Amino acid sequence: MGSLPAQVELHASLAQLAVYGADWDQVERSTEASAELAEREGLVGKLCLPIALRGLLRWREGKLDESTVLFQRAHELAEQVGWSELAFQALFGLATSLRDSGDLAGAQAALDRALDVCERAGLIAQSIQATAARAVVLMLADRREAAVEAAQEAAELAERLHYPIGRAAALEAQGVCAEEPAAGADLLAQAADAWSELDRPLEAARARLLAGQLMVAQDSQRGRTLLIGAATEIERLGVDHLSEQARALAAN
Repeated sequence: MGSLPAQVELHASLAQLAVYGADWDQVERSTEASAELAEREGLVGKLCLPIALRGLLRWREGKLDESTVLFQRAHELAEQVGWSELAFQALFGLATSLRDSGDLAGAQAALDRALDVCERAGLIAQSIQATAARAVVLMLADRREAAVEAAQEAAELAERLHYPIGRAAALEAQGVCAEEPAAGADLLAQAADAWSELDRPLEAARARLLAGQLMVAQDSQRGRTLLIGAATEIERLGVDHLSEQARALAAN
């Protein structure tokens, strides 16, 4: 299987692939295999990989406080060993947990730090995702002007780089920031399709959740239909706390 550090990374990579398909049992097994090997062999620098994945697992379980602590620890370790890609990943996960817990200011701060990492390390592709996510968080915080600016920046970067994940994220940001809810919902449907083509069903369902959230004030029936559909799909993918949020929005 190669060197011990490579084995730690391999197990973590298998876990990350399982995340995309929402195969949480496999995520758990591969994460713990990575952590056990890193801990047993004293590979402290590699521990940031399974710690970040544990943060993702706690997020999935709705244990958002535990998740934020794990992502912060993963980021600290990644920074200590100069692993920029992992530092970014940990901060992006931290922003997701904070956003889902309702701490939008904290989520924005984490994404600002993620963008700083991207700038220092030249991580252009990751910067698209962070900029797009920042646009969504700003819009949720009712900071429309800043959100639109971030969404435009993400779209321009995605256009130049031709990065499929960046394109999906940019479409999501543009949809959330659209002036007309119906047009925004259409863009979010395109984003969901783009995520689906990339075999990212959870991101696709989250885009549909955002579309429902956007539409519910203008067209309550369509908005609720989108929210309930997203909730059903997210529940199937095993992220109950997010499904419950979607159902609560549909019930209001």
